[in-house]
Amino acid sequence: MGLQGKVIFVAGVGSGLGSAVVCLLASEGATVVGVARGSKVLDQIAAHARLRGWKFSPRTADLTDQAQVDRTVRSVLDEFGHIDGVSINIGHWLGGETLLHRMSDDEWSVALRDNLDPVFRVARATLPPLMKQGHGSVVLVSAAPAVRHAGSVSYSVAKGGLADVIPQLAGDYRSHGVRINAVLPGSMSKEVAELDPPNPDRPIALTDTTATGPWEVAGAIRYLLSDESRWVTGSLLLVDGGASSGGKEPTTRPLRAR
Repeated sequence: MGLQGKVIFVAGVGSGLGSAVVCLLASEGATVVGVARGSKVLDQIAAHARLRGWKFSPRTADLTDQAQVDRTVRSVLDEFGHIDGVSINIGHWLGGETLLHRMSDDEWSVALRDNLDPVFRVARATLPPLMKQGHGSVVLVSAAPAVRHAGSVSYSVAKGGLADVIPQLAGDYRSHGVRINAVLPGSMSKEVAELDPPNPDRPIALTDTTATGPWEVAGAIRYLLSDESRWVTGSLLLVDGGASSGGKEPTTRPLRAR
């Protein structure tokens, strides 16, 4: 997908989606900088990357702290000279109060702090170098409508805000050659069983009882970061196996026509 030689900044590397994104991009030849608050997952990926010959550069930083974010981005630019893409996989689902007037200050602010603030801080630090070089791709992670609406009202506001702002950001940065898109995952499993990307050449049943796989979402992020999507900006790519469509499947059917 034209990722060979690209430097991709992946913010928010956990044991699920973040790990899948890093490993998928690195397995296709990208130089991947992975940023997380702690080093445990980063160390695991780094050890696996050495075995596979992948180019992976771990960084630890608190992405809610602008000074740490700025320092991390500067270190990447100093080491590699440029950043071609940014994947911001920050945030988590929050349940709880769905009636606005019953929410406490903490219930309201924690969803915005964890799901919106780091996105703003990482984007603010990485957009200027992308603009300066005249190209780049930024991919945000929101959530499928059903996931947003199942959470607390503050979570819905945070993830809905990310989705709503994409067309505006895409328009604002289009003249600078920077593409901005988002993926909207369904209810997603939190961990990946192994760090080698799975073989995609297999049938997958689209059912409402199967959680969205991190590798499926990582594949969508890979596409939006790659040269294959060079004419795509301002898009919201729904990755939930059709759960948001409300359709019903037959109880038995062939998984793939052969």
